[in-house]
Amino acid sequence: MDRAAVLGRLGRLLAATDRREQFATRLCDASRRLVGGRGGSISVNSDDTEARLTLAATDEVAAELESLQDILGEGPCREAYRQDEAIVTDLDDAVSTLWPEFSRSALESAGEVTLHCFPMRAASRPFGVYAVYSYDELSEPDDVVQFLADVIGTAVLREASAPGTDDIWSGRSVIYQATGMVSVQLQVSPVDALAMLRAHAFAHDTTLNEIAEHVVARRIDFRTR
Repeated sequence: MDRAAVLGRLGRLLAATDRREQFATRLCDASRRLVGGRGGSISVNSDDTEARLTLAATDEVAAELESLQDILGEGPCREAYRQDEAIVTDLDDAVSTLWPEFSRSALESAGEVTLHCFPMRAASRPFGVYAVYSYDELSEPDDVVQFLADVIGTAVLREASAPGTDDIWSGRSVIYQATGMVSVQLQVSPVDALAMLRAHAFAHDTTLNEIAEHVVARRIDFRTR
Protein backbone atom coordinates (compact mmCIF):
# COMPACT_ATOMS: atom_id res chain seq x y z
CA MET A 1 0.00 0.00 0.00
CA ASP A 2 1.25 3.46 -0.95
CA ARG A 3 0.17 5.42 2.12
CA ALA A 4 1.10 8.77 0.61
CA ALA A 5 -1.07 8.06 -2.42
CA VAL A 6 -4.02 7.03 -0.23
CA LEU A 7 -3.70 10.19 1.86
CA GLY A 8 -3.46 12.27 -1.30
CA ARG A 9 -6.70 10.80 -2.63
CA LEU A 10 -8.39 11.32 0.73
CA GLY A 11 -7.26 14.95 0.80
CA ARG A 12 -8.65 15.64 -2.67
CA LEU A 13 -11.99 14.05 -1.82
CA LEU A 14 -12.14 15.94 1.48
CA ALA A 15 -11.52 19.22 -0.34
CA ALA A 16 -14.56 18.51 -2.54
CA THR A 17 -16.96 18.05 0.41
CA ASP A 18 -19.34 20.68 1.76
CA ARG A 19 -17.36 22.87 4.15
CA ARG A 20 -20.55 23.77 6.01
CA GLU A 21 -20.66 20.23 7.37
CA GLN A 22 -18.81 19.17 10.53
CA PHE A 23 -15.27 18.00 9.88
CA ALA A 24 -16.00 14.45 11.09
CA THR A 25 -18.92 14.17 8.66
CA ARG A 26 -16.84 15.51 5.77
CA LEU A 27 -14.02 13.09 6.58
CA CYS A 28 -16.43 10.19 6.83
CA ASP A 29 -18.00 11.02 3.47
CA ALA A 30 -14.63 11.48 1.73
CA SER A 31 -13.29 8.17 3.03
CA ARG A 32 -16.38 6.16 2.11
CA ARG A 33 -16.10 7.53 -1.44
CA LEU A 34 -12.47 6.49 -1.53
CA VAL A 35 -13.24 2.88 -0.58
CA GLY A 36 -16.39 2.60 -2.70
CA GLY A 37 -18.95 2.47 0.11
CA ARG A 38 -22.54 3.63 -0.16
CA GLY A 39 -22.45 5.30 3.28
CA GLY A 40 -20.40 5.42 6.45
CA SER A 41 -20.23 6.39 10.10
CA ILE A 42 -17.77 7.17 12.88
CA SER A 43 -18.41 6.20 16.48
CA VAL A 44 -16.32 6.50 19.64
CA ASN A 45 -16.35 4.23 22.68
CA SER A 46 -15.14 4.39 26.25
CA ASP A 47 -13.46 1.57 28.15
CA ASP A 48 -16.98 0.72 29.29
CA THR A 49 -18.19 -0.68 25.98
CA GLU A 50 -21.78 0.20 26.85
CA ALA A 51 -20.93 3.88 26.33
CA ARG A 52 -20.57 4.92 22.70
CA LEU A 53 -21.33 8.01 20.66
CA THR A 54 -21.89 8.43 16.93
CA LEU A 55 -19.80 11.38 15.78
CA ALA A 56 -20.78 11.27 12.12
CA ALA A 57 -23.07 9.47 9.68
CA THR A 58 -23.19 10.22 5.98
CA ASP A 59 -26.86 9.36 5.44
CA GLU A 60 -30.04 8.08 7.08
CA VAL A 61 -29.16 4.41 6.58
CA ALA A 62 -25.75 4.79 8.24
CA ALA A 63 -27.33 6.73 11.10
CA GLU A 64 -30.02 4.08 11.55
CA LEU A 65 -27.45 1.25 11.63
CA GLU A 66 -25.58 3.10 14.38
CA SER A 67 -28.74 3.93 16.32
CA LEU A 68 -29.92 0.32 16.27
CA GLN A 69 -26.65 -0.82 17.84
CA ASP A 70 -27.02 1.81 20.57
CA ILE A 71 -30.60 0.85 21.33
CA LEU A 72 -30.18 -2.93 21.14
CA GLY A 73 -26.71 -3.13 22.69
CA GLU A 74 -25.41 -5.47 19.98
CA GLY A 75 -24.00 -5.37 16.48
CA PRO A 76 -20.83 -5.59 14.39
CA CYS A 77 -19.47 -2.13 15.28
CA ARG A 78 -19.67 -2.92 18.96
CA GLU A 79 -17.99 -6.27 18.28
CA ALA A 80 -15.20 -4.65 16.24
CA TYR A 81 -14.41 -2.40 19.20
CA ARG A 82 -14.52 -5.24 21.75
CA GLN A 83 -12.31 -7.55 19.69
CA ASP A 84 -10.11 -4.78 18.24
CA GLU A 85 -10.39 -6.28 14.77
CA ALA A 86 -12.30 -5.73 11.57
CA ILE A 87 -15.78 -7.27 11.43
CA VAL A 88 -17.53 -7.67 8.09
CA THR A 89 -21.09 -8.99 8.02
CA ASP A 90 -23.69 -9.48 5.30
CA LEU A 91 -27.22 -8.51 6.29
CA ASP A 92 -29.29 -11.03 4.39
CA ASP A 93 -31.73 -13.84 5.09
CA ALA A 94 -28.89 -16.12 6.21
CA VAL A 95 -27.40 -13.60 8.61
CA SER A 96 -25.38 -14.83 11.59
CA THR A 97 -27.12 -15.46 14.91
CA LEU A 98 -24.46 -13.37 16.71
CA TRP A 99 -26.71 -10.28 16.67
CA PRO A 100 -30.25 -11.59 16.00
CA GLU A 101 -32.19 -8.47 16.99
CA PHE A 102 -29.82 -6.09 15.24
CA SER A 103 -29.78 -8.24 12.12
CA ARG A 104 -33.57 -8.40 11.93
CA SER A 105 -34.05 -4.67 12.47
CA ALA A 106 -31.16 -3.71 10.17
CA LEU A 107 -32.56 -5.84 7.35
CA GLU A 108 -35.87 -4.03 7.65
CA SER A 109 -34.19 -0.63 7.62
CA ALA A 110 -31.28 -1.05 5.22
CA GLY A 111 -31.97 -4.16 3.18
CA GLU A 112 -29.32 -6.66 2.17
CA VAL A 113 -26.20 -4.58 2.70
CA THR A 114 -22.70 -5.53 3.83
CA LEU A 115 -21.44 -3.67 6.89
CA HIS A 116 -17.67 -3.25 7.21
CA CYS A 117 -16.53 -2.19 10.71
CA PHE A 118 -12.92 -1.27 11.47
CA PRO A 119 -11.51 -0.22 14.86
CA MET A 120 -9.94 3.23 15.02
CA ARG A 121 -6.75 3.04 17.07
CA ALA A 122 -4.64 5.50 19.03
CA ALA A 123 -1.41 4.27 20.64
CA SER A 124 -2.32 0.75 19.45
CA ARG A 125 -5.57 0.77 21.43
CA PRO A 126 -9.08 1.04 19.93
CA PHE A 127 -11.18 4.02 20.93
CA GLY A 128 -13.86 3.89 18.28
CA VAL A 129 -15.04 2.36 15.02
CA TYR A 130 -15.16 3.48 11.40
CA ALA A 131 -17.96 1.71 9.51
CA VAL A 132 -18.91 1.59 5.83
CA TYR A 133 -21.93 -0.13 4.34
CA SER A 134 -22.10 -1.26 0.72
CA TYR A 135 -24.21 -3.28 -1.69
CA ASP A 136 -21.14 -4.68 -3.45
CA GLU A 137 -17.54 -5.35 -2.52
CA LEU A 138 -15.48 -2.33 -1.48
CA SER A 139 -13.06 -1.03 -4.08
CA GLU A 140 -10.13 -1.11 -1.64
CA PRO A 141 -8.64 -4.04 0.33
CA ASP A 142 -9.01 -4.35 4.08
CA ASP A 143 -5.52 -3.04 4.84
CA VAL A 144 -6.31 0.25 3.09
CA VAL A 145 -9.63 0.59 4.94
CA GLN A 146 -7.91 -0.14 8.26
CA PHE A 147 -5.26 2.47 7.50
CA LEU A 148 -8.01 4.99 6.74
CA ALA A 149 -9.80 4.08 9.98
CA ASP A 150 -6.66 4.87 11.98
CA VAL A 151 -6.07 8.09 10.02
CA ILE A 152 -9.67 9.15 10.65
CA GLY A 153 -9.31 8.33 14.33
CA THR A 154 -6.21 10.48 14.64
CA ALA A 155 -7.91 13.37 12.83
CA VAL A 156 -11.04 13.11 14.97
CA LEU A 157 -9.02 13.16 18.19
CA ARG A 158 -7.17 16.26 17.06
CA GLU A 159 -10.41 18.02 16.15
CA ALA A 160 -11.95 17.13 19.49
CA SER A 161 -9.09 18.88 21.32
CA ALA A 162 -9.58 22.11 19.34
CA PRO A 163 -11.42 25.10 20.88
CA GLY A 164 -15.15 25.24 20.29
CA THR A 165 -15.68 21.52 19.69
CA ASP A 166 -17.07 20.50 23.08
CA ASP A 167 -20.51 20.03 21.52
CA ILE A 168 -19.20 17.06 19.49
CA TRP A 169 -18.75 15.06 22.68
CA SER A 170 -21.84 16.29 24.55
CA GLY A 171 -23.92 13.28 23.48
CA ARG A 172 -21.82 10.89 25.53
CA SER A 173 -22.12 12.98 28.71
CA VAL A 174 -25.89 13.32 28.22
CA ILE A 175 -26.27 9.53 28.09
CA TYR A 176 -24.10 9.15 31.22
CA GLN A 177 -26.15 11.77 33.03
CA ALA A 178 -29.48 10.28 31.97
CA THR A 179 -28.33 6.80 33.02
CA GLY A 180 -27.50 8.14 36.48
CA MET A 181 -30.86 9.90 36.77
CA VAL A 182 -32.83 6.80 35.75
CA SER A 183 -30.73 4.70 38.15
CA VAL A 184 -31.80 6.98 41.01
CA GLN A 185 -35.42 7.24 39.84
CA LEU A 186 -35.91 3.47 39.64
CA GLN A 187 -33.34 2.43 42.27
CA VAL A 188 -31.63 0.10 39.82
CA SER A 189 -28.03 -0.40 38.70
CA PRO A 190 -26.54 1.79 35.93
CA VAL A 191 -26.52 -1.24 33.63
CA ASP A 192 -30.25 -1.76 34.17
CA ALA A 193 -30.89 1.98 33.83
CA LEU A 194 -29.15 2.05 30.45
CA ALA A 195 -31.20 -0.98 29.39
CA MET A 196 -34.37 0.93 30.30
CA LEU A 197 -33.23 3.92 28.23
CA ARG A 198 -32.56 1.64 25.26
CA ALA A 199 -35.95 -0.04 25.63
CA HIS A 200 -37.65 3.35 25.76
CA ALA A 201 -35.84 4.51 22.63
CA PHE A 202 -36.75 1.30 20.81
CA ALA A 203 -40.41 1.52 21.85
CA HIS A 204 -40.68 5.11 20.63
CA ASP A 205 -38.66 4.57 17.44
CA THR A 206 -36.10 7.23 18.33
CA THR A 207 -32.43 7.43 19.25
CA LEU A 208 -30.81 6.72 22.59
CA ASN A 209 -29.33 10.19 22.65
CA GLU A 210 -32.72 11.85 22.13
CA ILE A 211 -34.29 9.90 24.98
CA ALA A 212 -31.33 10.80 27.20
CA GLU A 213 -31.80 14.48 26.39
CA HIS A 214 -35.47 14.27 27.39
CA VAL A 215 -34.55 12.62 30.69
CA VAL A 216 -31.90 15.23 31.51
CA ALA A 217 -34.35 18.02 30.62
CA ARG A 218 -36.88 16.32 32.94
CA ARG A 219 -39.41 15.90 30.18
CA ILE A 220 -39.31 12.17 30.94
CA ASP A 221 -39.36 10.76 34.48
CA PHE A 222 -39.29 6.97 34.65
CA ARG A 223 -41.08 7.01 38.00
CA THR A 224 -44.21 8.14 36.19
CA ARG A 225 -44.01 5.81 33.18
